[in-house]
Amino acid sequence: MIGTLILSHGSLADELLTAARTITGELERFDALSLDWSDGFDEAKTKIGAAIERLNGDGGVLILTDMFGGTPCNVALTFLEPGRVEIVTGVNLPMVVRLACLGRREMPVAEVAGWLREKGRSSICLASDIQGQRCPPPGPCPPPAAETAGAAAPAGAATPVGAGREGGG
Repeated sequence: MIGTLILSHGSLADELLTAARTITGELERFDALSLDWSDGFDEAKTKIGAAIERLNGDGGVLILTDMFGGTPCNVALTFLEPGRVEIVTGVNLPMVVRLACLGRREMPVAEVAGWLREKGRSSICLASDIQGQRCPPPGPCPPPAAETAGAAAPAGAATPVGAGREGGG
């Protein structure tokens, strides 16, 4: 199973994880690391390394950072190992909530990272463009490798509260 680290400046990571847990319930193998504004590169690297070690399992670790080019992302990039430690920048709440629908399904961390990047992009809507219409729904969770596209999620897979509702997930 993939471990997920939400990594940010200030308290953003903690608040994203708190909000996602409020919406979806407990998120297994998730952690938040909010770097202090005064953390230097080496101190941040030590903290991130420890978090990766705690979360790492057979599925690898997915790191979600607040912005590309910021200290959290720059330090996280020193841990990048394609296929084992992947990094997606620009984390938002819909991305974290959508990860809940994967439940305990086994997928390669690189595949999850690509899927999540697209979910993050599609969760951004300009209200004046849709004038009275809904943002497009978030779409289904990806099927496990053993299932075909469009098949039902396996028993026990989590479905985020609010998925499919206006603005949800």
